[in-house]
Amino acid sequence: MTEPFLQLEERQQLEELLALQEAQAYHRRAQIILLYDEGYPTRQVAQAVGLSRGRSRYWRHRFQLDRMAMFARAYPDSSKGGDAAAPSPMPAEESAEIAADDIQSTAAPGLISAELKLKAPGVLPDDTLAEAGRKVLRFHFSQMLRHEAGTQLGEDIEELHDMRVATRRMRAAFEVFEGAFTQKAIKSQLKGLRAAGRALGRVRDLDVFMEKAYHYADTLPEERRPGLQPLLQAWMNARQEARSVMVKYLDSGAYQNFKGRFDGFVNTPGVGVRSQKNPLPTPHLVRDVAPALIYERLASVRAFDSVLSTATLEQFHALRIEFKKLRYTLEFFREVLGSEAGAVIEEIKAMQDHLGDLNDAQVATQILRDFLQEWDTQQAALPVVERTAPAPVLDYLSVRYAERQDLEHSFRQAWEHFNQPALRQNLAQAVSVL
Repeated sequence: MTEPFLQLEERQQLEELLALQEAQAYHRRAQIILLYDEGYPTRQVAQAVGLSRGRSRYWRHRFQLDRMAMFARAYPDSSKGGDAAAPSPMPAEESAEIAADDIQSTAAPGLISAELKLKAPGVLPDDTLAEAGRKVLRFHFSQMLRHEAGTQLGEDIEELHDMRVATRRMRAAFEVFEGAFTQKAIKSQLKGLRAAGRALGRVRDLDVFMEKAYHYADTLPEERRPGLQPLLQAWMNARQEARSVMVKYLDSGAYQNFKGRFDGFVNTPGVGVRSQKNPLPTPHLVRDVAPALIYERLASVRAFDSVLSTATLEQFHALRIEFKKLRYTLEFFREVLGSEAGAVIEEIKAMQDHLGDLNDAQVATQILRDFLQEWDTQQAALPVVERTAPAPVLDYLSVRYAERQDLEHSFRQAWEHFNQPALRQNLAQAVSVL
């Protein structure tokens, strides 16, 4: 954006806000708007304020929707912030979003995992499968806790992304290592992980949808961008509602209890381990079991080769899940594999990204159709002369359909690049060190 989009009065108000110590929680957002007004591109704005590009664009578009009302709560009275009335009691989600000073440096005081500074799980070839799994779970649990404060704060969407990824990896780890633990132990921990994943997932999904819509809006001529505002506003409202639910859950006793139970589980060797009743030796060490687990996942992926020429969207989605399981399994054992594992993981990530974009495009077409259906309902309630057509949203729906088709058509080429002997040779060499 090269043209100023602030009115002189708005710029003066934002500069005054930066001088208010009591409005410190809003300073970074004000800096973002001022930098955009000065013509800086998103990359430089993000670098200057220490946020991701996606979050910087988010605050720019939020301002375009709400103008100075976005900062109404930053003032000790209602004399600023556009036409906003005196602030009502602050919602829980907004309080968590701005109250940076109220969040402690450790998201979970008293938890052993919160104090760990792990760079890797620390899996060894002679670990039992159970204790290797415990190390993997402890590592990703500590990652989840590390990003909890940033998720509560809400300034950078990457914090939420990283926290959600950690919960997904823990759920995947239970599937990889399930043979080493009792079903009772797994079930009790998975319940809390699923609840956390649901709370985080809805907000993160909307972040992805909005980020892609913002990117599309940036490609449009200036005069056409307002046509997407009803869609962006609806998604923003839905995100705020989902974020309120998320913050409420993260503050709940149920979540605190889950963290306490999980912390005890991952830091107590032997807890929940399945007993071995077979009098004969059974494979239970990483060096003996990991190869079979890895090749089982690879076989599940390659089984889709026979259906790709006629694959449905549901089958593409199922293949995406299998790729994710293969990647996570390799990453869980990455420390004990040969260096060739890195190249294999990168190939899998490329396939996962392709299928992830396909899934995002498919979901986007569905929610855009839902929005248009709701649009028709709302328009029918208006006087005839006030009704409008959602042409810009229809254009965006067409773009997402075209993206979906392109990703379907190009997948065969991506698959043929992946499903080559060279990849299997690299994998074999990586596993052979065990």
